[in-house]
Amino acid sequence: QYRCPLGIGGEAGVKALTYYFENLINDVESGVRKPAAVILEAVQGEGGVNPAPVEWLQRIRKVTQEHGILLIIDEVQAGFARTGKFFAFEHAGIEPDIIVMSKAVGGGLPLAVLGIKKQFDAWEPGHHTGTFRGNQLAMATGLTTLRHLKDNNIADKTAAQGEWLKGKLAEMQKRYPVIGHVRGLGLMIGIEIVKPNEAPDHMGCYPADGELSALLQKKCFEAGLILERGGRHGCVLRLLPSLLISNAELEIFFDKFEQALLAAGVKPV
Repeated sequence: QYRCPLGIGGEAGVKALTYYFENLINDVESGVRKPAAVILEAVQGEGGVNPAPVEWLQRIRKVTQEHGILLIIDEVQAGFARTGKFFAFEHAGIEPDIIVMSKAVGGGLPLAVLGIKKQFDAWEPGHHTGTFRGNQLAMATGLTTLRHLKDNNIADKTAAQGEWLKGKLAEMQKRYPVIGHVRGLGLMIGIEIVKPNEAPDHMGCYPADGELSALLQKKCFEAGLILERGGRHGCVLRLLPSLLISNAELEIFFDKFEQALLAAGVKPV
């Protein structure tokens, strides 16, 4: 709930967002036609690793069901044990109508899957045609990946490692105020880089520092770390390590990340 889009934050911000959506749907004079579907990410990826509040997800599910609107959840980045659950929406205890899956589902090979509730799978065989078909090797690899994730309790592993990571990053944040916020679930973590010497907004959030974030990304690469960027002005460094990463390798990450901070001219306090 850091940087609430309505500038409210906390439980009040969540309620305001859900009320706004419900009001649009319920008011026939709102000028907004009832949508066929609502599409969302349970954890925003490119948007800066923003986990959706549980209450908000639950309310959106309730409203869409009441109005006969499909709920489509994009699990391309967050799915398959990445967030400490097999799917990120499971943190809210909800069930969408359609799940969009790709990336990790292929186990390294290109594969995309749509999970559709039976009552909405209306096409008959052959109704939707094209020149591309499922690749047998990718499907076999995907099936093996799913079995490995389940048989080895990878979701539990990523949940535990994610909590440990966020705890260590919170400690680092005390020494490096340019780390404005640490958030995420499991091994999908965002580190927001800010300008701590400038005035914060009315919610106490400091201005985003996309330039320093870009420099840190470069210094991380030179130190042997590959981090992505996203979020406001590209100020969020995104940690998306292999789900097979060991605790020892995570320790190495902290050494190299601090090395990158120092190389970028960031001094501890």
